[in-house]
Amino acid sequence: MRLELDILNIKDVQFAEKTTISDRVLYINRNELQKLLQQDKRLSKVDIELAHPGEKCRILQVSDVIEPRSKTSGDGEDFPGALGKQGTVGEGNTCVLRGTAVVISNQSRSRDITASDMGEDAMGEIIDMSGPAAEVSPYGKTHNVVVLPYPTDEAGLDEYKIALKIAGLKTAIYLAQAGKDLKPDETEVYDLPPLTEVAKSMEGLPKVAYIFQVYCTSFPAMAGEPILYGDNIRRLVPTIIHPNEVLDGAIVNPYHNIRGCETYVIQNHPVIKELYRRHGEELCFVGVIITVSQYTEPERERTVAIAAKLAKSILGADGVIITKASGGAPDIDVAQAAQRCEEIGVKAVLIMYDVASGSGLEPMSIIFNLPGARAIVNTGNEWLTLILPPVERVIGTPVTLPSGISSNGELIKALNWLAGALDQEGRSKIISVRY
Repeated sequence: MRLELDILNIKDVQFAEKTTISDRVLYINRNELQKLLQQDKRLSKVDIELAHPGEKCRILQVSDVIEPRSKTSGDGEDFPGALGKQGTVGEGNTCVLRGTAVVISNQSRSRDITASDMGEDAMGEIIDMSGPAAEVSPYGKTHNVVVLPYPTDEAGLDEYKIALKIAGLKTAIYLAQAGKDLKPDETEVYDLPPLTEVAKSMEGLPKVAYIFQVYCTSFPAMAGEPILYGDNIRRLVPTIIHPNEVLDGAIVNPYHNIRGCETYVIQNHPVIKELYRRHGEELCFVGVIITVSQYTEPERERTVAIAAKLAKSILGADGVIITKASGGAPDIDVAQAAQRCEEIGVKAVLIMYDVASGSGLEPMSIIFNLPGARAIVNTGNEWLTLILPPVERVIGTPVTLPSGISSNGELIKALNWLAGALDQEGRSKIISVRY
C-alpha cells in the first residue's frame, strides 16, 4: 500500500473574497466556509477566527486540532465513515497544508463542569500563540483557523460534541481542496507491502510492530461519535490495520481523549513515521495493532491477550512499541500488554507521560510496577506548571470564571491544560529523565 502526502508549505493565512492559495498564502472566504458549516442543523451559527504565530493571542476551550488535508487521487474518501460514504484510506495522493491547523473551540455553555475543576475547566484546554506555552506546543507555531460553532437550543450536549468534530473535519477538507491543483513543495511517501512481502531481503533485521491504544472506555463512548471509520469503537477488540490508514484519516481523536493525541498528532503520527524512517535500515516495520483501554479487568485481560498474540503469531514481531490513550487507567492496560508480550518472547517498549503525581512539585511517578513493563520512554509530567504572560486577544468563551481570574491575564497552567504540550505518541519537547 503506497500513500503520497503532497505537502504545500503555507506561510500565512488571510481572509479574502475567494478561497485559494497563492505564493504559499492561504486565502479563505469566511462567509462561504460559515455557510458550509452552518448546514449542520445542530449548530445555530459558526464563527471563524485566525490566530498567527507570535501574536499575543489565546485560544480557549480547544476541543481538537486537525491538519487541513484532502484526497486528490485513489479510491478513498476524506475521513470516510465520519463524513460521506464508507470506505478505506491509505493509498493514492493526499494534499496537505503544512504550517496550518484547524482548531475547534467548544462554544457550549454546558461543558461537564464540576465545582472542583472550575478554575481549570472554565477555560478548558488553551493554545497561546506566544510565550512559553507556544514554545512547548506545535500549535503555537501553526497559522490556526479557529472554528467556533454554537449549538442550537434543541441540540443535546453529546449531539453538539459530535457536531464540533464534524465541523472541524469539514473545515480541514474545505481548506485543503484549495491546493489540489498546485504543485507540491515536497512529497512524503509511505509504502509498506503486504505482510507476505514486507520482510523479504530484511531477514537479519528485527521485526517491530506498534500497538496503538486509541481510546479509553473510562469515558462513555457517544453514539455516533466518529473515531475509527465513523464508528465509536466501544466494543473494539485488538485489530490490525495498515499504518497508512492511520496517517490518512481513518482515525480521529475521541472527544474525551484530546489530551496528548489530537487528530493533528494522529495524522502526523511520530511513532509510525519514525518506524517508516528506520524501515529497511535498522528494523523491519511489520504493522499496527489498534486497541482500546478497557473499563473492567476481564475486558482488559482479553484485550491484552489478543494484542500480544497478534503481534507475535500474526505479525511475527520480535519487538513492539506501545502507547496509551489519555488518563490514568490506560497505564494498567499498556503495562499488562507489555508484560504479556515479554512473557511470550516479544520485547516491549512503552511511550507515556506520567499522571500519578498530582502536582509539578511532587515526585513524578507511574501507577504500576510490573515485571516486563520496565522499558519506558517518559514524555513528561502533566502536572508540571508554566507561567503564561497576559495576552491582548482571546478567542473563545470561558464558562463563568472564578473571582480574580481573567482569561487574558497572567495564568499559571499545568501542562495538561495546554493543547499540544504533552504528546502520548512521544512528540513532546518536555521529558522526564531518571539518572
